[in-house]
Amino acid sequence: MNRLVLIGNGFDLAHGLKTSYADFINWYWNEWGMRLLRASTYEESDEFCSFESNLKVEGHRLTWFQLQQCHYIEKEDFFRPGDGNKIVKQIRSKEYCQFKYKSPFFKQINNSIETKGWVDIENEYYSILVEEKAFGNHYFTLNKQLDFLREKLIEYLTQESQMKTSIIEGIKEKLYCPIQLKEIEIARQKEFVPSDCSTSSIMLLNFNYTNTLLRYIEDSSNVVLNYIHGHIEKPQSVIFGYGDELDGNYNRLKEQNNNECLRHMKSINYLESDNYRKMLEFIESAPFQVCIMGHSCGRSDRTLLNTLFEHRNCVSIKPYYHQKSDGTDNYIELVQNISRNFTDMKLMRDRVVNKTYTEPLT
Repeated sequence: MNRLVLIGNGFDLAHGLKTSYADFINWYWNEWGMRLLRASTYEESDEFCSFESNLKVEGHRLTWFQLQQCHYIEKEDFFRPGDGNKIVKQIRSKEYCQFKYKSPFFKQINNSIETKGWVDIENEYYSILVEEKAFGNHYFTLNKQLDFLREKLIEYLTQESQMKTSIIEGIKEKLYCPIQLKEIEIARQKEFVPSDCSTSSIMLLNFNYTNTLLRYIEDSSNVVLNYIHGHIEKPQSVIFGYGDELDGNYNRLKEQNNNECLRHMKSINYLESDNYRKMLEFIESAPFQVCIMGHSCGRSDRTLLNTLFEHRNCVSIKPYYHQKSDGTDNYIELVQNISRNFTDMKLMRDRVVNKTYTEPLT
């Protein structure tokens, strides 16, 4: 029997890397703060926002750098190297600063972080893409902003992936351990005997763009690493967008007869490489168990996950959950997300390994 392991962002987070979208947006604002302290202009802007200095001294408007030199910023004791996020918050609160969001998409991302403490950027993108008022140039503008965000994300992850992380005890054992009969859906257990449950071939389906997983790969011909969404070392390969063809709005987008509507649909961009085909070949080759390590199984990957979870060769879905410091865990939340990728709920209940037979990732 084969094993297909879904590696998601929770895997990198478990290793201490700050790879959440909230961490990324925090880095973005930190970069803005440092930029404003060096800027020799009155106005600085990018695809998402703009900052304009309106403070005048003796009739002359001060640049952002002059503001800092004249201690209009530094005297208030919030200028610290690397603390650009705080600098931005302070500057935005001043009367001499005219701040403007140029992108409703990016404003929505920040509102989500401020109210919930987290954000799913791909979901926010899709929610704006399918708005009823959306038409014409709206799609082009939104895609241009997502392209910019993707470039900044690659830049951030490239820096963050340089951080040293240690090997987590137990993960390698989870990757290579035999599959237990009790983990297989009841209707299929009679097809297997214990000797069939060793893992013949393993595909590590890495949804991350980083190399954290490499340290756990044994030098073996039966292990395949598949960067299904690309890799930061090859920025052109990075797939960033949305992938839910089961959503009712998807057909409406197709009917727009506007290719910009579909430009960042994952299921289309998978055709840029053969990674998706390799995954299909793997699941067609033999019965397999899906193991979930750090993937939230959210709707932004729904098309791909439905293909895996309801495939005739899939006999088990084993989610390794996150154990929180207060003793609670996210097993039920993870199963709820998994269920949204099924059209057959009876099949879902049979294939998903219950909590008794699984365990935390770390």
